[in-house]
This record gives sequence, C-alpha cells and structure tokens, in this order.
Amino acid sequence: MTQEIEVSRQAPPGRFDRRLIAPMVVGSILNPINSSMLAVALIPIGAAFGVPPSETAWLITGLYLATAVGQPVIGRLVDLYGPRPLCLIGTAVVGVADLLGALAPTLGVLILSRVLLGFGTSAAYPASMSLIRRSPVNSAKKVY
Repeated sequence: MTQEIEVSRQAPPGRFDRRLIAPMVVGSILNPINSSMLAVALIPIGAAFGVPPSETAWLITGLYLATAVGQPVIGRLVDLYGPRPLCLIGTAVVGVADLLGALAPTLGVLILSRVLLGFGTSAAYPASMSLIRRSPVNSAKKVY
C-alpha cells in the first residue's frame, strides 16, 4: 500500500514535475535578494573590518561582476551538460561561499566569498529556464 502511494506521487514519465517550481523560483531570485540585503549593511561591515565605505562597495560590485560573467557562461554549460549537474555544482559553490563569508577574517576574503556566491547563484537561473524550456508542456507548443 505504501509503495503504491509513493509511486503515484512521482510525475509520470514525460511530464514536468511541479515540485521543482519552488526551488527553481527561490534559486532564481537569490542574486537580487543578496544585493538588496547587503546594501544596507555596507557601513557596519566597513566598521567591523576597519575600512571605508569605498572599499566595502566591492562586496556588491564583485557579486555583480561574477553574475555578469557567470550567467552566460553557465547558461552555455547548462546547454552542454544539462541543468541538473550545473545546478548541483552551483548549490555547492553557494554553500562554500556562505561558509567562507561567515568565517572571513578580512574584507578581501569576504569579497572573494561574494564573488563565489555570484558564480554559484548564476547557475540557478539558466538551469531553471532550461528545465522549463525542456518540459513536455512547452515542447508541445509551436512558436510561429
């Protein structure tokens, strides 16, 4: 009986698994959220590390530069290797960046963690768009 329920919860072959929608949305909005919440903390971060605001601005700039480079490159890699491995690698990079940022002894290490975070979160959007584009629902539609 339990096996029958477990099997019925899985998406039938050839159908898009709707359980993927929430992680895809959350992963795709990480970059804008990361920029917004850090912008209000630049002054306290600078005070904690003893640096001026002009140097803490690199925390946002580094993320944006990594994202600007990362999304097209990772988008191409998603086309070559598929969305799943790139999304998992991106998630692992985000985890490493988070740990590095939490333990950062200097502003330079914190900036490095933000750059890694930018590359890691860049994988979510292309992977999500690839999954949606490859879904049977969208592949059945013809675009004229």
